[in-house]
Amino acid sequence: MFYNGARVAIEGPAELQLVSSSEAVFTAGRLTAEVPPQARGFRVSSPKLDVTDLGTSFGLNVGSERAEVHVFSGLVEFRTAESTNRSLQEGRAAVVTGAGAPTWIAADRTGFASLFELQSRSVAADAARYDQWREANRRWNRDDSLRVHFDFEQAIPDEWRLPNVGRWSDRIPDAAIVGCQWVEGRWATKPALEFRGVSDRIRLQIPGEADSVTLAAWVRVQGLDRQINSLFMADGFAPGTLHWVLRHDGVLGLTVIGARGAHQILVSPPVMTVEQFGLWTHLAVVLDGAAQRATHYVNGLAVSQHEVRHGPPYLLGASEIGNWNPIGFPGGDPFLIRNFSGVFDEFSLFDRALNDAEIRTLFADGKPQTDPPSQARN
Repeated sequence: MFYNGARVAIEGPAELQLVSSSEAVFTAGRLTAEVPPQARGFRVSSPKLDVTDLGTSFGLNVGSERAEVHVFSGLVEFRTAESTNRSLQEGRAAVVTGAGAPTWIAADRTGFASLFELQSRSVAADAARYDQWREANRRWNRDDSLRVHFDFEQAIPDEWRLPNVGRWSDRIPDAAIVGCQWVEGRWATKPALEFRGVSDRIRLQIPGEADSVTLAAWVRVQGLDRQINSLFMADGFAPGTLHWVLRHDGVLGLTVIGARGAHQILVSPPVMTVEQFGLWTHLAVVLDGAAQRATHYVNGLAVSQHEVRHGPPYLLGASEIGNWNPIGFPGGDPFLIRNFSGVFDEFSLFDRALNDAEIRTLFADGKPQTDPPSQARN
């Protein structure tokens, strides 16, 4: 959707360069444009011909030796390198081959995908992908190490409870939602929770300890408003507790609290940039107690690995997602406020160290869209 109101659908493989709010350069592929009267003058340039819309609907097919413009409704002007402006009316098409002059044929709408058809295909693909994720969820929920799994599918908005659907659901109580708003998740029909206010949070109680821990979440970051932005944080600083955060500079951090006030902060390189705000991102951290190692992951790939000085057991207990209960923290300190700004769509806590392949699978199972075949083979 261009700023002036023109809508363009592109069928790949294709290459489009955005020039301005009303102009683009199209060097390869198939394109359909719907241009309302308010966007009159919308222009698409290509190596063999330039098209200026006069309030219409048209298609453009650009290859290495041949270019076609088809007018489905209204009127366009087009120009080749060897000619002045020419008008092309509804139902007509112009073909330019090599360096030759244009030839004229009837417009062929069947050769182009309409915006409506592309939208229908997209909706169908999203529905299929959503079903695939649900099936993968059922498999993961059978994992004995999955202590907590919030998939946000079984939302109970009126009661402000968030059911735990993991293997330990009978031993770990539902979480309490404080503030937050229900919004659209990774798919149009899937709910998720948006965190806006400084008090928005999910409160949970996880009994027991663990020798290793894996934390994973699908998030859509809206901004890094605080010096420290909470993902999952245990209350206070009891020995063995964990704090998983995103810093204001886009760095992932895991703080491991040791005995007698000792602690270790394990940070990744910057991984969350402004360009990623508003995009669904899979974050994970694996704390391997046996190997004394912690690994940060983004979208299924390890981004940093660290030696851990404070070994197990790790205390879970009272914790929060998206905020922090700063027991024992000095009042008035600006670091006290650590709220998250964005949306959580899924959260998992395992009491074991998932390996690289499992993290990749966890990411692949939850991706809103699958890779195109060409990418999937690489």
